Amino acid sequence: MGKLFLFIIFILIVISFYFMKKNYRKSVYYKLTKNNFFAVKLNKGRNGEYLTSKIIEKHALQSHKQLLNVYVPKRNSDELTEIDLLYIDRTGLYVIESKNYSGWIFGNETQQQWTQTMPNKKKYKFFNPIRQNATHIRAIQDFLELPKEAIHSIIVFSERCTLKKVIVTSQNVHVIKREDLRRFIQTQKQTATQFFSQDDIQTIYNKLVPQMQVSNEVKKQHIQTIQQKYRK
Repeated sequence: MGKLFLFIIFILIVISFYFMKKNYRKSVYYKLTKNNFFAVKLNKGRNGEYLTSKIIEKHALQSHKQLLNVYVPKRNSDELTEIDLLYIDRTGLYVIESKNYSGWIFGNETQQQWTQTMPNKKKYKFFNPIRQNATHIRAIQDFLELPKEAIHSIIVFSERCTLKKVIVTSQNVHVIKREDLRRFIQTQKQTATQFFSQDDIQTIYNKLVPQMQVSNEVKKQHIQTIQQKYRK
């Protein structure tokens, strides 16, 4: 009886993974990145981006366009900045920084570093994601020549964390958990100012697509620059 039960559990797990992989292969995330299913599921960062992308795909306006891992030149610099995920719809361009963290999160806009506190009371510092995304936004604003008010900064944290004390006062800057992203998108649909026509969306998308298709050499150089800058 015990062996039969374990066999049934094994079969159910195999079937579950089959359908998860099948749905993954249909996703916008896979079509854009071609990342291997297991490589995504075993990497917290990539899996967080995938889960966020999936919510956008399901709930954003049908006219929206998504891009992932976009490399844009920094303002007045030869360096590139990498944007995790963005999408464009009639209400603007949404630049998303994905943070697949757990624990309690503390921080505000003006701090250089934020704090992650784990259940065992250990604390870890990480660079202010609002400032991090501000770099992305300045770069993409220059690259696309868009008005600042048409660009939204979105920091998306994992469902596994608690935003214990996160203070944001700027307009067009939002720090949310992934479980709240659906509600955020729906609110934007109903209340946000419309900036772009369908032609505008397509034009912006066409200009950004080549920035996803940089060489592995460029990506490696970007990682080395980041590691040297932050001594990671």
